[in-house]
Amino acid sequence: MDSPQEPPQHTSSETSPLPTLQRKQLAIPLPQTPHTTLHMQITTLDTSSLIFLTSTDPSTSGSLSALGSFVYAMPNRLQPSDPLCTALYSQTGSIEFANRVAKILARRTEKPTYVGCSVVLGNPTVDEEMAGVRIVVEEVLKVVQGEKIG
Repeated sequence: MDSPQEPPQHTSSETSPLPTLQRKQLAIPLPQTPHTTLHMQITTLDTSSLIFLTSTDPSTSGSLSALGSFVYAMPNRLQPSDPLCTALYSQTGSIEFANRVAKILARRTEKPTYVGCSVVLGNPTVDEEMAGVRIVVEEVLKVVQGEKIG
C-alpha cells in the first residue's frame, strides 16, 4: 500500500507577497531660487508612490515647517491625460504645487500618488515654480524607474 501524499506546504509569502518598498531622501538646491533647498522623501511601492516635499532657506533654517498640503492623485482610465486628484488636507501656500506634482506623477507613472507638500517659495515666478516641479518629477521618476540617484 502506498502512503497518502501530503498536500503541498504553502508559505505566507506565496499567499500574500510583501510589497517591494524603495525609499530615497534627497536635498537639492533650486537653481532659480538662490539659497533655497528642496527636500524630498520618495517612497515607492509596486502599486503607489508617496512623496513628501519641503523647502528651506536661510530665513527658515531654525524654525519648524508647517504641515502643508496632502494630495492624492490617480490615473484616469477614461482620459489618461487628465489624472483625478483630490486634496486630503489643504494649506493655501502649497496646494497648487502639490496638485501639480501629484497629477504629473500619476500620469507618468500610471500609479496612484500621494504628495505631502510644505514647499514655500515666497512669491515665485512661473519659471521658478516650474523649475521646482520639474526637479521633483525628474527625481521621482528616477526612483520609480529604478535608476540610481546622483
